[in-house]
Amino acid sequence: MKKLTIILMIMLLILPINVMASQSTSDEVSLSNCVDGNSARFMLRLTEIKVKFLGIEAAENIIDEKTNEVNDSFVKDYVCDALKSAKKIKIEYEPNIEREDKYGRIQAWVYIDGVLLQEDLVKQGYAKVVYINDDYLHAKELKSALSYAKEKKLGIWKNEEEKVEPKKEEEKEERSKNFFEIIIDFIVGLFDGLIKLIDDIISNIL
Repeated sequence: MKKLTIILMIMLLILPINVMASQSTSDEVSLSNCVDGNSARFMLRLTEIKVKFLGIEAAENIIDEKTNEVNDSFVKDYVCDALKSAKKIKIEYEPNIEREDKYGRIQAWVYIDGVLLQEDLVKQGYAKVVYINDDYLHAKELKSALSYAKEKKLGIWKNEEEKVEPKKEEEKEERSKNFFEIIIDFIVGLFDGLIKLIDDIISNIL
């Protein structure tokens, strides 16, 4: 009887804790393992969880300004270094979506020492904004960060104009070329017609 009473008391103590955990909007975690620029593994109390960084898609290739060469691990290394050196990591759950995706990953906003990781990556041009609705918690911050990165031509947006403009110039040059060809063909045709007319007049006179 005493054992049953003790078990019931323990269950009553644990139940409120579990209810509070399931209803929490955020949790403090510690880094377990770096994965890539889009996700990482954390320890939530005694459980390891894999977290997908909500709302972004990290760039696969970034031009390293130090070497001026394409670095395919730049963003992963940047995220990993930030997580490893963090004094405090917090994940915030998005209330407008399922907490886990189809791969069993927690979808969350990640704060490193109070700075929203997703916003930082987008603002520096290290990530794009994807799969996000206007009613998400940090939709405005991410869209504002995206506009800033594009305006300043940072990261993946650095050479955006250079990639587009040459094509436009080629199209413009091609249109100009076609226009002049039409004019020349018209003049040549007109000249040929005039010569033929003169030949006909001379033939009739003779």
